[in-house]
Amino acid sequence: MKKLLMATVVTSCMAALSTTANADGTVTVYTAVPQNFIDSLVPMFEAQTGTTVEIIKAGSGDLLNRLTAEADNPVADVLWSVDGTVIDFNPALFEAYEAAGTDALADGMKPSELWSPFTAVVMAFIVNENKLDGLPIPKSWSELADPKYDDVVSSAKANASGSSYIQLATVLQAYDTEEAGWKVYKGLLSNFVLSDSSGAVPRFVNDGELAIGVTLEDAALRYVEGGGPVQIVYPSEGTAIVPDAMTLIAGAPNADNGKAFLDFMLTKEAQTVVAEQGRRPVRADVASNPALQAISELPSVGYDGAWAAENRKALVSAWEDLVLDIE
Repeated sequence: MKKLLMATVVTSCMAALSTTANADGTVTVYTAVPQNFIDSLVPMFEAQTGTTVEIIKAGSGDLLNRLTAEADNPVADVLWSVDGTVIDFNPALFEAYEAAGTDALADGMKPSELWSPFTAVVMAFIVNENKLDGLPIPKSWSELADPKYDDVVSSAKANASGSSYIQLATVLQAYDTEEAGWKVYKGLLSNFVLSDSSGAVPRFVNDGELAIGVTLEDAALRYVEGGGPVQIVYPSEGTAIVPDAMTLIAGAPNADNGKAFLDFMLTKEAQTVVAEQGRRPVRADVASNPALQAISELPSVGYDGAWAAENRKALVSAWEDLVLDIE
């Protein structure tokens, strides 16, 4: 199991401006969010509240294991930025709380009563054409499943990464039948070089270790904007456009501060930073990063989050069996 990385963010001395959080209090946040969101948003929250944020960062699978082990004596107050099925499939670990700002959400961004959305994530391919060695740039899931891409595709493990589980569920929903989806996904898995870390996927491609990665759109955009030799491709059969989740932990020791943290992340101010960092904001009154293709132009599978949540255990188990078969 990966080691959990803890980083306690320095407390701001500024007084609270407008929040229910207790000044000089603390809030413990478990998160799988990329570090750039922590660096840009956490100091803003601290400056407005005087509340210290203690971050424990790990993959969503590791965080869920930790929350399960701590269920009788919770340590965390908030789970921030994970696949919503992690929460919906484990409801006893969480407490429903409707964050302030919910009334400003765009259509389709509040699929669950148990959690609030943080961003809208989009699944995409990141491609380093220089490393394809003459292979064409894949334009679809089915094309990427072709054996000619064997061992040149980076992906995280669906039983460890929330975004990779979304990837699995997306492919299964992209075709007329689940059976057809599994056929394509088996070809994808045969081509994958699997990683424990979803953050490593676009880095491998940018650095030229692998030619293609299946990753989140914003992760790919960071390398594009950084001048890397990569491009973003959206699979033609459709991709997932789905909110990631944040929620209050059941029995949270600092519940009021946790609620204030969730409220802040849905403010127009915070969602504007979300857009600047390359994620799709969930508020209707905040525009996406202009470097991204308009969301109305993206091919979408019409991702069914409820189905993905209900079937998570069975699908992850099937994925694990498939990995063993392929190995």
